[in-house]
Amino acid sequence: MVLVNLLPFFLAFIGGLLISIQGLLNSAGSKIIGIPALIAWLSIIQAIPPLIYLLNRQPVIGISQTVTQGFKWYAVSGVIGVIVVASLSFSISKAGALSIFVVLVLGQIIGSALIDQIGLFGTPIKPMNGMKLLSILLIVLGVFLLLKSEPSANSNQSKSQHPANNEINQTVASGNH
Repeated sequence: MVLVNLLPFFLAFIGGLLISIQGLLNSAGSKIIGIPALIAWLSIIQAIPPLIYLLNRQPVIGISQTVTQGFKWYAVSGVIGVIVVASLSFSISKAGALSIFVVLVLGQIIGSALIDQIGLFGTPIKPMNGMKLLSILLIVLGVFLLLKSEPSANSNQSKSQHPANNEINQTVASGNH
């Protein structure tokens, strides 16, 4: 019973690990092919499994109704996805994965607190209380301390890179992309 209750948290943790890897892959790929091409290819590749599923199992309301009734949802979600992928792909290459993902998670925490407060799109309302507010403030403090501990943009330490990054940078510089 306890394992079933922990499963969503375990899956969220795994999802978080995969998001950090995906962000790095997107950042590296965007250096070679550019952010617009990266987003286009990601969209195509991400669409294939659900399309296969939809073609094999008709939605209850039918494919045409799924397209027309769902448009406002997937259009807005798609635009948000493009903004997230583009901003992360750009930001990680400039500031590093840890700093960017810590700030990303802070944004998710604050956004989630607001969603819980108002019950956006029918989610359960979970009002803010003193303990939640204190927890968020401690997280904000942790983010501030982590960002303060990062070397400045002008230091040699911040410019050191893994050898694999040199290969990406050489590919971009040579125009072989």
